[in-house]
Amino acid sequence: MAILITQNPTIPNMANNTLLFTVTSSQSSQPQFQYVADLTYSGSATVLQRIKQQPNPSSYGVFDFGQIISNYLESDNSWKSAPFTTATNVAKRFQVKMGEEYASSISGSPLLYTGYGPSGNPAVTASAIPYLYTINGLVDPYDKVNWNFPSASYYTATSASAATTFSYQHALTNAPLSQSIQDGEYATISVINGNFDNSDAFAQDIYWMQVNVYNSAGSNIQNFDWFNTDGNGGGPRTTFSDYWFDSGTYDAQTAGTQLLTIGVGPQNFDDAGQTLNTSWAYYTVRLLGQGDDGLENNNGVYANLRYVKQGAQCGYDGVRFAWKNEFGVWDYYTFTLQTDKAFNIERATYEQSFVPFGDNTPVSYNKQRRGTTNYYNKPTQTQVANSDWLTQNEADWLKELFFSANVFYQSGTDFYPAVITSVNMTEKTNPRTQRNFQYAIEFQVANQINPRV
Repeated sequence: MAILITQNPTIPNMANNTLLFTVTSSQSSQPQFQYVADLTYSGSATVLQRIKQQPNPSSYGVFDFGQIISNYLESDNSWKSAPFTTATNVAKRFQVKMGEEYASSISGSPLLYTGYGPSGNPAVTASAIPYLYTINGLVDPYDKVNWNFPSASYYTATSASAATTFSYQHALTNAPLSQSIQDGEYATISVINGNFDNSDAFAQDIYWMQVNVYNSAGSNIQNFDWFNTDGNGGGPRTTFSDYWFDSGTYDAQTAGTQLLTIGVGPQNFDDAGQTLNTSWAYYTVRLLGQGDDGLENNNGVYANLRYVKQGAQCGYDGVRFAWKNEFGVWDYYTFTLQTDKAFNIERATYEQSFVPFGDNTPVSYNKQRRGTTNYYNKPTQTQVANSDWLTQNEADWLKELFFSANVFYQSGTDFYPAVITSVNMTEKTNPRTQRNFQYAIEFQVANQINPRV
């Protein structure tokens, strides 16, 4: 074989990362030799990007597809998942195909070769992975595992449709496991679903979502649940009675079903037909696998989260933000204290004389004629939202909101784009309290009101 791929990324992975492919060739000493890499969607022959690279001093080619792939991914605005939504733009399957080009002499015209020997488009793929599954998130340099996203912390393919016992926290978020939330607010979590080798025996099989509701005394007052089926917006199952190993389930996975977004807010529940009991004080959300009896496996937990009811603070409605977190999916938080609003108005004027020198005679006297004329006013509204006192974990997590380039705020049941302009932090110095931080976040709506002319 002419081309050999000696290194490739693992899957699942993040697009804003170092996605390295290393290749070698038995033809690298040929005249005008270059490695050629084609990027396509998995299953497609259409080339998205073609990259050519000369061998390095060790005769290898080293390709990084991270920044390239991120150009083909976006965000899914899945805040209103009710209850499940599959990925559309935020996660996709790609294929990297390696080939080579060289000529018969230093003056000849180079030809393109498949990498297997014959001429043609690049055709050699990494044998270790069937495709490159990437999510539109990022990996910080010191969090990488041999250049890769540390997926073992968020994805474990366990025995599917089996009575196994495990307890994971695999939601794609750094949020605290217990969060505050108000009636009428949306919230979602996202989780990797299924597997990436089409195994009928092992998968992170998100089978069932269970919600248990409690009052202030800690009594269970309401329970409801949903199965992860395509009828509920998820998949790949079509009915809850399907086992993972059934044809039409494990072999029906798509890039969309491999990343689920699940509605876990009071408004998501309401939109899905389940209104929380008015006496609710908190509720828990669990994501469970399937047992060997074809029903939910209560001992197989992929995520277990708690949401505590929060009312308006000091009469303020607060501002609820949604932002793309480091995993490329959505996190949420409400700044519950006062919100201050201010307008800055950019004005444009011109000066004209009080005497209209261009008039016919006799020149008319007009007391309404302007000297200074304002012909353009551009108002820009800036708002400052204030948080309640935060724990260290909450304060650290909320830094992702400040770093995010994709922020929205909830108004009623709609979301509108916003731009974070600055952040101020107040820190308590009393060592006896656990709530030591408070943020004041300055933001603008992304679409300001129209200028006045």
